[in-house]
Amino acid sequence: MCRYAFKTYKSHYACFDCRKTFKRPPLVDLAKQNGDLENLKKTLWNRRTKETKKFRKENPELVKTLEDRYVNKEEKCPDCGKAMAHVGLDLRVPKRHKVKEWKILEGLYKSGRSFSSCGCNGIGSFPKTMRNYKAELLRTKARNEWSLSSRNAKSKYITLKDYIERYSQRIEKIDAELSKL
Repeated sequence: MCRYAFKTYKSHYACFDCRKTFKRPPLVDLAKQNGDLENLKKTLWNRRTKETKKFRKENPELVKTLEDRYVNKEEKCPDCGKAMAHVGLDLRVPKRHKVKEWKILEGLYKSGRSFSSCGCNGIGSFPKTMRNYKAELLRTKARNEWSLSSRNAKSKYITLKDYIERYSQRIEKIDAELSKL
C-alpha cells in the first residue's frame, strides 16, 4: 500500500562532505507556515490551465518571489554551510563511518539516481559494494541506452529532441561515474 497517500513525509537532503542527512518539511507545509499556500497553488500547480497562465502573466513579481522562496531554494548544510543534495523520500542512509557507502551514494546521485517513489515498495536501497555499484551503473546505462534507441517519447509535453537530450545526458553522467571506478 502506498504510504505517501496517508501522511506527508519530509524529504531527505544529504551533505556528502559531512556524511549526514537532514530532513526538510515539504513545500506545502512551508507555504502554509508562511501564508503563501493559496498564491503558490495559483502559481505553480496546474500550470497548463488558463487561470494559472493568466495569474502568472498578471503577477510576474509574485511568481518570481514564490519560485525563489520555494522552488529554487538551495538547502544548506547546518554543519558546513555547503549546498545539500535533495535525495528524495525513500532512502536508507548509511552510517556516517561507512565512507565507501557514502561514496557510492554520492556517485548514484551524480549519475541521476532518484530515491523517490510512490511509496509502495518501501525504503530505497542502494548497492553496498563497488562491484554491485558498477553493475548497477551498467544496468542503468543499458536501460537508458534502450530508451534512447527506442525513442519512445510518449508524452505530449516533451519533444523528441528533448527526450534524446535527456537520455543522452543521463548516459554521459553514468559514463563519468564509471570512469572514476
